[in-house]
Amino acid sequence: MRMLNQTIRVKSKYPYLIRPRNITIARLSIQVFLFLLLVSSWIATIPFIARLVFSMFFIGLLFLVERFFHSDVIEKLRNKLNIREALFYMLISLNLYDELDNEVVDTAVLYFDVSSEDNKVIVCVPLFGNRYLKTLKNLEEYLCPTLGLSLLSKKEEIDKIVYVLGKIEEIEQYVFNTNTLTREFFKDIPSPIIKLSNTQQFSLKSNTNIGIYGRTGTGKTIALQWYLFNALAKGCGTVDGTYLGIVDGKGADLYALGKLLEEEIGNQVTVGTSPTSLAKLSREFVEIMNERFEVIKQNSSLNADAYDLGMIPNFLFVDELASIRDSCCGSSKQGKELWNEILQNLGLIARKGRQAGCHLVLSTQDPNAENIPVELRNQISAVLYLGSPGADRLKMAFSMCELENVPTVSDRKGEALFYADGLNTVEPVLTIVPFVDLKTKQEFLQVVRNILPNY
Repeated sequence: MRMLNQTIRVKSKYPYLIRPRNITIARLSIQVFLFLLLVSSWIATIPFIARLVFSMFFIGLLFLVERFFHSDVIEKLRNKLNIREALFYMLISLNLYDELDNEVVDTAVLYFDVSSEDNKVIVCVPLFGNRYLKTLKNLEEYLCPTLGLSLLSKKEEIDKIVYVLGKIEEIEQYVFNTNTLTREFFKDIPSPIIKLSNTQQFSLKSNTNIGIYGRTGTGKTIALQWYLFNALAKGCGTVDGTYLGIVDGKGADLYALGKLLEEEIGNQVTVGTSPTSLAKLSREFVEIMNERFEVIKQNSSLNADAYDLGMIPNFLFVDELASIRDSCCGSSKQGKELWNEILQNLGLIARKGRQAGCHLVLSTQDPNAENIPVELRNQISAVLYLGSPGADRLKMAFSMCELENVPTVSDRKGEALFYADGLNTVEPVLTIVPFVDLKTKQEFLQVVRNILPNY
């Protein structure tokens, strides 16, 4: 609360001398005074030259006063005063104070500040266990309309709640073609970061695993392409010491893209469709992950991860894991052993991969327990759900989130609900997956060549 330098409490109904209205009154008073002096200089019986000098002087002062009262400093002050006044009268209107003999004897207290970088309003509410407690715990219902801002985050602690409010910039979808998606777009994006839209991104340093869900026609293949392009642009599969694995249980879209990459790039890209191939790829992925852990351990830095040491991320893409399970989970002992090995390897990657920069991307049409085992699904910290999921699917996919104010997803292809660790939100947010307009295999390969580093 030390960073929040403004305190709001009810002491009296009109506690503040400096108010937005008083600033306006001060500006007008000074301007009227200077104007009167200007007029007086022309009435006075002094030489013409003196009149002219005084006139220029007072006109200059009028200009400076106007400029000062419209400066960034005053505008920021006026903004803070407006917020303070609005919050104060909110306390009054909600009766978050007690009076005895027309004197205030108890009051709720708010601390607030305005971020200088992005004008976000941070409101900290101490919790004291009085009659105001219920209202203060749900104060966003009143804060948002009072300030005319959207709730960006809400963090509840034992003794306080911190609300962050601000204007939500309109999300614009990235749209690319073979000519516009190039290395230039990825050049200034840090290695751990994946951009989703003009306003949204998330960090691989905070998220080991990514779940991509969505029915046919919602844009799941488009999303997989985008993550694949990001992996390639970061050097995965092309730079020595990196590994890109792709397994498509149905042998469909992702498999076709993987085969094109395998032919174009070579040995550091491995593609498969069968349980045997996934067991092999996941086993190799775990070995590479463990090798990286040894390198990290030998480094002198404390709590370092792969990104701190400049390592390029590795990715294992698995589409429709349920089809892999169905292929190997018959009655045979060998099939069950193979499936258990796959789950064991994927579980190790899910739990340990983040620090080593080894990431698992799981995709399916439906994230139920049959398609993704619950233990594995619970390890997924970043979720992209394309289309509008039902209530049951929403709970399955976003079990790590609060689901009280989930935005509505339209029928627009690529529109999705998104959540990731490190986003400073407790609920899924709306996003639109970037669209790369590709119609042929040749166009796909052209984009790959455009974005690969040092290609």
